Amino acid sequence: MRRTPRTAVASSCRLLASLALLASGAASASTTPEVVDARAGWRHEFSPAWEMDTFWSKEGSHFTFQSITLGYLGSVGATGPFIHLSWVIPLQARQDGTVKAVSSVYQNSGGIDLLLGWQWRTTLSETLEVESGPGFHMDLINLGGKPGLTNFNALQIGAGGMGILRWRPGWKPGNVGWTLGAVGAVALDFADPLRSNDLRIGVVVRLGAVMGVDLP
Repeated sequence: MRRTPRTAVASSCRLLASLALLASGAASASTTPEVVDARAGWRHEFSPAWEMDTFWSKEGSHFTFQSITLGYLGSVGATGPFIHLSWVIPLQARQDGTVKAVSSVYQNSGGIDLLLGWQWRTTLSETLEVESGPGFHMDLINLGGKPGLTNFNALQIGAGGMGILRWRPGWKPGNVGWTLGAVGAVALDFADPLRSNDLRIGVVVRLGAVMGVDLP
């Protein structure tokens, strides 16, 4: 059967339309933005907190220190490493039921609390995120006694875990986000090389606020 000019024109139009649809589909596929995991990236945060360090010695004594801490909290990735590093400022000391203000007994005092481990992040909504994970724990306390009084030093080592609840608004000026939230951490310590391993068990609890930035 001979193809009429009208039939040839219609076939050509259909072919051109098909080619145009294919081209537009390929173009839209190539320009589709890459989906970014909201849990990814770095979190850098400042954290003021309250900390309680209570421990029992093998000799039967019980010590408790109430402190405030100023810490840096950092982590990376939807799952990845984290670090909590805090400067500890002891305010109250208790030994076997006797309570003293640290400033009344010690002329200088301070410490370092470190929790280093592996975290996982979970999104609860577009703006809420939970981060948690276990890690290695170290707590150093250095108290210099006033004239005539003895010094107190301890280096407790063990394991712990932490959890952070973050609020991450979508507003990101310069592709830098910001965060507000709360943090909690608990650790169990089983060794103290500074006190001849006289530590029977120690418990450290830290509760505080977090504020900082998140980066890609």
